[in-house]
Amino acid sequence: MSLMVEKLAYIKKLRHLTSEDISRMSGVPLGTLNKILSGQTKNPAVGPMDRITRVLRVPIRYLLDDEIPPECYVTANSQDGVVLLSPEELRLLLELRRMEPSRRRAAGVMLALMSAACVKSIGTVSVKRTFCYSTGPSSAPPLQAILIPEVDAAAREADFAVLLNDRSMEPVYPSGSVLLCAQRRPTAQEYGVYLFNHEVLLRRLCRRRGVTRLLAPSLAFPDLQVEAGDHLDCMGTITGQARGCRWEQVP
Repeated sequence: MSLMVEKLAYIKKLRHLTSEDISRMSGVPLGTLNKILSGQTKNPAVGPMDRITRVLRVPIRYLLDDEIPPECYVTANSQDGVVLLSPEELRLLLELRRMEPSRRRAAGVMLALMSAACVKSIGTVSVKRTFCYSTGPSSAPPLQAILIPEVDAAAREADFAVLLNDRSMEPVYPSGSVLLCAQRRPTAQEYGVYLFNHEVLLRRLCRRRGVTRLLAPSLAFPDLQVEAGDHLDCMGTITGQARGCRWEQVP
């Protein structure tokens, strides 16, 4: 199957259109359309393709350029011309637009750090670069670049890390630990990373009888009850403790 045929099938399914729908809306005969959709017509004429892409709401370049993956069908204009984005890329851009200027600059720093050249191994062990948050108020320096040796499954699957600055996770993890985190919601028995009223907390979420609480394993830290006006956002799930990691200074 050619990439163009794959893209046509992808967009056709995405738009919830049948071949009959596309034929009727585009004016392309159904027999001609089916030959294009199946790949039987290797070099379809520009006229039918133009009408088909109008119905599918994608630029013809999307179908013809094999460098563009199927999921990148959203059109955006830039100084360099038309750019095709995936829905995920578009979502990130819209989130960036909604940010305050200071947070937008921080996001730019994050992108620069993640794009910079990185050591790929230490000896025979592969390493990954990711971000490490710090527990506590989000006004504190929240992000640092960190290199994590991929010595186990938790390290290989980690999306980010958190530096534990207090004793809230004792006796499970001591203060000063760098904890590995996956960007998914925790189960009822797992500890998660939560942004609670602008503070990064490591807690277990408990919902019982209509009441939501954040629970720490340490009895020295009282349960936090989440009220209606509180902001609570789950950032991920703690999956383990990093071993042999090191902070990275990126110019």
